[in-house]
Amino acid sequence: MKIMRVFSLSALLIAAGSLLFATSAHATVVDLTTGPGANGTIGDALFFATNQQAGGTGFIDPFLRVQASPTEQGYNTDGGFPFDDKNPHNFQHSLLLSSLMQFDINGTEYFKFMLDANQSGASNHTFTLTQLQIYTANSPNLLPMSLNPDGTIALGTLVYNMNPGGTTTNSVITTATGSGKFDAFLFVPVSSFNLNDKYVYLYFAGQGNGGFEEWSAATGVAPIPEATTLFPIVGLLAAVFSTQFVRRRQLRQLSK
Repeated sequence: MKIMRVFSLSALLIAAGSLLFATSAHATVVDLTTGPGANGTIGDALFFATNQQAGGTGFIDPFLRVQASPTEQGYNTDGGFPFDDKNPHNFQHSLLLSSLMQFDINGTEYFKFMLDANQSGASNHTFTLTQLQIYTANSPNLLPMSLNPDGTIALGTLVYNMNPGGTTTNSVITTATGSGKFDAFLFVPVSSFNLNDKYVYLYFAGQGNGGFEEWSAATGVAPIPEATTLFPIVGLLAAVFSTQFVRRRQLRQLSK
């Protein structure tokens, strides 16, 4: 009987080890640092790398900005600045579901979100996304300050969860060489969203070395550039109008 018990216990341990190995083997790591064409999927979401379009604060309209080290987390809301969210509210605020544009990829409609990672370390310019959740709700100012036991957060109807169950098994690695370009494109199926809700919440957590991360969404609303980005445009317009004024004056003098 003792031999049978030892054998059963050993079999149990082997089975548990096999299960653990199988769970680890199914972990998905999407590495977007290998080049502009890098891409991958986690669940129903598509992740793409890009450096073909300017993505700095002056060119996009971020709805979420978060900064901390060595880990950080946050979500967008009009209710305050939870976790590691940064002031002011023009960089962190509610997001209207009705403002999102739809994109057709192989016959499926998606909403598009963009991450601009900006790590300030001397050498390590990557950012690892360890949690990503998207919700819809009818209130723009929800403000939960803790996570549920399963790793979710009370932000309405769950649309997408990169790591169900609160694990950090799945992850996305992006470049993070500074503000000025998108480091990741995220596409989430429109069919996953509760289109009867008014607002979209994006919660994420990650690992970096102190720079800030900004999330924006592809919307039908043109972003308002920062004042500093307007100065060259204003100067150019002033030069054009000045030149036209001088030419008109010279023509009037010649016609006399």
